[in-house]
Amino acid sequence: MLFLNPVILFGLLAASIPIVIHLFNLRKLKRIDFSTLAFLKELQKNKIKKIKLKQWLLLALRVLIIIFLVMAFARPALRGVAIGGTTSAAKTTAVFILDNTFSMSAVDTKGSYFNQAKEITKELTKQLQEGDDAALITIVGSDNEGMNGTNNLADFRSRVDQTEISYTSGFLHDALIKASKIVSASKNFNKEIYILSDFQSGRLAREGSLSDLSELLDEKVKIYSFNYSGKEIFNLGINNLKINTQIFEKDKPVSFNITAENYSKQTAEDAVISIFVNGERSAQQSADIQAGESARLTMEAPIKNTGFINVYAELQDDEIIYDNRRYANLFIPPEISVIIFADDAEDASFISLALTVAENENPVKVTIKKTNQISSTDLSQFKAVVLIGTQGADGFEKFKTFLNEGADYLSCPEKIPRKASTAAKLNF
Repeated sequence: MLFLNPVILFGLLAASIPIVIHLFNLRKLKRIDFSTLAFLKELQKNKIKKIKLKQWLLLALRVLIIIFLVMAFARPALRGVAIGGTTSAAKTTAVFILDNTFSMSAVDTKGSYFNQAKEITKELTKQLQEGDDAALITIVGSDNEGMNGTNNLADFRSRVDQTEISYTSGFLHDALIKASKIVSASKNFNKEIYILSDFQSGRLAREGSLSDLSELLDEKVKIYSFNYSGKEIFNLGINNLKINTQIFEKDKPVSFNITAENYSKQTAEDAVISIFVNGERSAQQSADIQAGESARLTMEAPIKNTGFINVYAELQDDEIIYDNRRYANLFIPPEISVIIFADDAEDASFISLALTVAENENPVKVTIKKTNQISSTDLSQFKAVVLIGTQGADGFEKFKTFLNEGADYLSCPEKIPRKASTAAKLNF
């Protein structure tokens, strides 16, 4: 047997109080004989014995009342005794819903909300016994994660330690549906759901998607919640990064639209927003963002390299850093291959000259062919096609297919889609 509240057992000392009182009542008195009271000596001995028996029974009852009262407050419980693979205690299925959205990264005097929730989860599993099942469901995570409970509590606590904050978001309602299915399918007598979250209003459920869980959650299912929403948090976030520029060239600026949101209840003054290109700060701007509102900024950043370019917009650090960045990627080809089809090669000279005029290194590579060579040319090797003249009609169908589909995978040995970005007006 064990006691869930063993400190109360010190109250058993109070059981000695009736005994002490009884002993004081038994103290011997000075005996004085009265001649007029001599008839009392004739009392029957059996009546005296009955009185003494009642006194002892009354003493025992007083002591037992105190003992039982103290034991009740100490909450005695029986340990599970394994006999032939079974246990004498009712088994439990405990499902833990752990909020791993980035709002749980907020920090107070006890550390981050997320780390506090993980420690509470591990402490709660120490109350489970051999044979009990535990399941972990994160608000953001794989659909199959945690759906099957485990009775290996050490492995379960290790999984809790490995859980991390997610950069994406989810809904508590979805996690609760998963937990309800687990406890509904469980054959264990005790069923418990623990919710550890900051209960952000926008992350509870999708609008109009609330489900009736009464069939899955009956009166036997106990639900406990741990709320970490007591602190007012100052938080800004970038919820959109859009590239405005359509044609990318090396050493040319690219325009971006950035939307920054103020999720807190106080105005953010001179909030600094920066654009980083391949890890280097390339542009910076500040803005005042009113409480609960958003600010839209347009910024330009020069691109100094070719190939795939990593770009992200970043806000200055606040209490929740996981929503302070928004990423984008773009590709700047080392050269732009352009083919010009013309009835007469001299007709293509002016366009070729316009495309290749540049102060520095010219990224445009021009190829000139006659229109009757369209059918024999692999158009997928070029980024843009210019057509001058109307001869070579036999190849026009191939030319139209290239323009309509935007890519020709069959004739591309690298299997990389190539799209036409420039074309002259067609006259068919």
